[in-house]
Amino acid sequence: MLLEVKHLNVYYNDKHIVKDVSFDVGKNEIFCIIGESGSGKSTIAKAIMDMIPYQGKITFYGDDIFMIFQNPGNYLDPLFNVYSQILIISKAIKQDVDIDKYIKILNLDPQRLKRAYPHELSGGEQQRVMISMSLARSSELVIADEPTSSLDVLVQKDVLCAFKNMKHYFSTILITHDLSVVELIGDKVLVLKDGITQEIQDVNNFFKSPKSEYGKKLLESFYG
Repeated sequence: MLLEVKHLNVYYNDKHIVKDVSFDVGKNEIFCIIGESGSGKSTIAKAIMDMIPYQGKITFYGDDIFMIFQNPGNYLDPLFNVYSQILIISKAIKQDVDIDKYIKILNLDPQRLKRAYPHELSGGEQQRVMISMSLARSSELVIADEPTSSLDVLVQKDVLCAFKNMKHYFSTILITHDLSVVELIGDKVLVLKDGITQEIQDVNNFFKSPKSEYGKKLLESFYG
């Protein structure tokens, strides 16, 4: 086990947003959290990152968590080339990191990134840069909050496959409202509605036989 969340509750202005949610994430696992907008998915991520107050217990058994957001361009500094930003991130954790190795793993060109600024990269390339940053930091857990929502359909699959191919480097909590994403790369899924856990299942079992009524409705909508 890499992450353990027990009885997580989050309140915003006396409104109960996340209600007694518990789950754990194993090593080399892609753990998906799915639900409609406002269900509390991103709130759970922020609690794990200790960005907001919460009640309950969150235990991380590793050394580093890295978060990837919807719009990577907003989190890359426009004043510095991309390569230097990966270098800065990696040296914040450890020295003598083979930056080029992690860039190439994501099918990016190190020489190009030494010249390129964030605005000169496509959205998919920017997102893969963020993944390479997590590798360079030796992060054990990556939280990806709707990482493909701002990308076109042709690029989405490329980025999602990058997450799947990185499983032996880090575990991922993947926050999404898209069941096709869960089906493509997920190992386990937590179905959330109004801040309440509806079910937690292995992805294959969920698509074969959802346990909750809400899960059944999601799949009925997904399959049309």
